[in-house]
Amino acid sequence: MNQKSHLIFTLYTIYGILLKVVASKGKPRGISGQYPLVQNMTVTEGGTVTMTCRVEYNDNTSLQWSNPAQQTLFFGDKKALRDNRIELMHASLSELTISMSDVTLTDEGMYTCSLFTMPVRTAKAYLTVLGVPEKPEIDGLTKPALEGDQITLTCMTQGSKPAADLRWFRNEKEVKGKQHLNLNVLLHHCYGSPQSPTQ
Repeated sequence: MNQKSHLIFTLYTIYGILLKVVASKGKPRGISGQYPLVQNMTVTEGGTVTMTCRVEYNDNTSLQWSNPAQQTLFFGDKKALRDNRIELMHASLSELTISMSDVTLTDEGMYTCSLFTMPVRTAKAYLTVLGVPEKPEIDGLTKPALEGDQITLTCMTQGSKPAADLRWFRNEKEVKGKQHLNLNVLLHHCYGSPQSPTQ
């Protein structure tokens, strides 16, 4: 091999090494690419919610779910908290998925997925629980009313989260812009539904 050919070979070798270095910079290496990924969830009271934690790169490191009180729910496939509502759906090096049934309002809060690298890396998911309103009740008709009498009707419901949107209807037509009614008509109905949560 002459000097010119040797120089060309050396330049191609260096060029190949540089290409590999540049390409490797865009790829996570070791624990530097280990970040748990979660998402916020919304569920109706009494329903079931599934919470998933994923990690794309994992060097045989365990994943853990914990509740807002920082109690461990699952460490890998090992259940830590004695709560029959919480079950393991899937456990692997890249994913830890759990489900919780019969959700209550007290279950709302920030849940944490931890990846036990050095240092430990965490991701937080907020669970929003919507309360279902009870059937509205109308108060004020304590005794039969005569035509021309003035009566005050109060419409109430409980258990709604966020607060229920209560509306008055008179003869199947909505009475708009009224929170309190002083009426001399007997046929009134009240309907309630939960408002959409504020974004």
